[in-house]
Amino acid sequence: MQKALIGVIIAAMILTIPSWYQRIQAEESSKKVETIVPYKLLHQWMAADPDLTLEQALSDVRGTGVQSVSLEPDTVQTLETKGRITTLNAARMREHLLLNNQEPLDDYFDRAGLFVNADSDYPFADIAASIFEETRNVEINGYEYTFISGTGSDILTTTVGYDEEAAAAILAAGMDVVPRIGKYETEVETDRVLDELLALKQEGIDNILFSGTDLLLSDEPELMKQAMADLKEAGYSLFSIELAEQIGFAAAAYAMDLDVVRLHSVPVTEDTITTTAERIVRAVKERNIRAIFLNLDTIEREESMDLLNELKTEVDRGMPASFERGKSETFVKYEAPLWQKLVGLIGAGAFLAFGALALFKKRWLALAAIAGTVLLALLYAVLGTSLILKAAALAVGLAAPIVAILQDRNESAKGFILKEYIKALAVTFVGIWFIIVLLNGNEFLLGIDSFRGVKLIYIVPIAAVLLYAIWEYLIPLMKESVKYWHVALLGIIAVLGLYYIGRTGNEGSVSNIEVQARLFLEKILYVRPRTKEFLIGFPLFILALHIGRTYKMASYFLLVGAVIGFLSMVNTFTHLHIPLSISLLRSLYSIILGLIIGYALILLYNWAGKRAVEKIKARWQG
Repeated sequence: MQKALIGVIIAAMILTIPSWYQRIQAEESSKKVETIVPYKLLHQWMAADPDLTLEQALSDVRGTGVQSVSLEPDTVQTLETKGRITTLNAARMREHLLLNNQEPLDDYFDRAGLFVNADSDYPFADIAASIFEETRNVEINGYEYTFISGTGSDILTTTVGYDEEAAAAILAAGMDVVPRIGKYETEVETDRVLDELLALKQEGIDNILFSGTDLLLSDEPELMKQAMADLKEAGYSLFSIELAEQIGFAAAAYAMDLDVVRLHSVPVTEDTITTTAERIVRAVKERNIRAIFLNLDTIEREESMDLLNELKTEVDRGMPASFERGKSETFVKYEAPLWQKLVGLIGAGAFLAFGALALFKKRWLALAAIAGTVLLALLYAVLGTSLILKAAALAVGLAAPIVAILQDRNESAKGFILKEYIKALAVTFVGIWFIIVLLNGNEFLLGIDSFRGVKLIYIVPIAAVLLYAIWEYLIPLMKESVKYWHVALLGIIAVLGLYYIGRTGNEGSVSNIEVQARLFLEKILYVRPRTKEFLIGFPLFILALHIGRTYKMASYFLLVGAVIGFLSMVNTFTHLHIPLSISLLRSLYSIILGLIIGYALILLYNWAGKRAVEKIKARWQG
């Protein structure tokens, strides 16, 4: 039966090669990287230097490798900040007239509201009349004011539209405009901003960047779907901010048919230029990021220009030649056909059955795995829900490192260690293959959807191998009375476990020495191998194979550490927004370095380990 399962696995892998090819082709379809700065930075420069024109400011930033400027819709308050209008609330206006012994206002103005005086070339009165429910134009001391009835704070935060003059200047400078849009209090305001956005659309205004943690209409799914459909029809795409939890973004992305570009936002300060440049290069190279948003913490023009120029130099030095600066583009659309997914499910089922047979020697378990997967395939063919694919991918991801570590071995075979190392890696890669096939499409490539169960893969295989190592001692241990040292040992294990789990994922803590070592490896290898693989898991596996010939029990406990390398390799590929070429190269480095370090551990063990064992034996015998 095992040979038949291997045959099914190989056939399924051959038939699903197109899924891998599609993924790689899509990842290679977009190689331009766009750099964006906020318009408010340029406005701050102009506010500090009245002689600086917008055209000159745009020319300055364009020379630092910036392609685009983000533009938020103006509010009454930002118009005042820009100097286009001045405002005075009703109470202050009445007070001003009274103190200057001037004619009081009509009774109509004896209410809460805001008086607004605008530049002669800015039609604020017309704009206000189209936005606010109640406005009135009035002349006071020779000045024309627009009175807006309402609460001052509400009026000041009301959006009045995008600065079309600024947008035109940005486009004239040969740069792109990135309109930003937030979530608004009322449906009327939301509709108005959406209409403004649609009217703003032209060549060079193509990608929208959402502001805040909630997307507009995130609590109105149908209205959001319609709004996104309108934006898509107009020709817009979306920027997805990496690591930003924006409620409603996934729904918006699907409504836009996944016309999405991944964006990474970075701070730019004098003390962090090198670190920021490294972050940018790594994001582009390793995580399919195609847009960079620069947040400068200084408003001083000369200092900002120095920082931007220095950052450009550092990024250009580190960026691979395969990437170029320019307008970012969405990845080519691709979706594996249904039959590929079904073949992937069959292959995954055969793999799980193979694992059950290899570990438990129970034919019925293998048959149960096959039956369960066939049922999942039928359900997927009918329902088409990705939850089925995710469940199958998780099962394969959990099984692969366990089967790789615990499968039967022929210790008398020639070249035993190398053969078993290759065999364990092959089993792991088969599991990885089917995960990629099952979770394949732009939604995974862009990080809109993802593999579920990363933390489980870091825990379950270790627990399974540990249970295997202590199985024959488990019952006697359960009968032992609890000692203080038992509690202390459990405490130490718990602390180590929490530290291990804390190092996983994006928030994992890393020492400064390890950071420097990682940077060194990146510089000489293009992409760094994972420490868990080449320095811990794979070397311990090599050593366990060697020690297992003479000290079987000791080798079992080494396998507990060894499985970390194989589960880490699986997890490398479950980060589906990372290019396959990067994951493959990273794993190849880990495999080679892990093998070398593993053989070095064997030499060290043969030189020092055996002596230590002999001394311990002699002491116990004496």
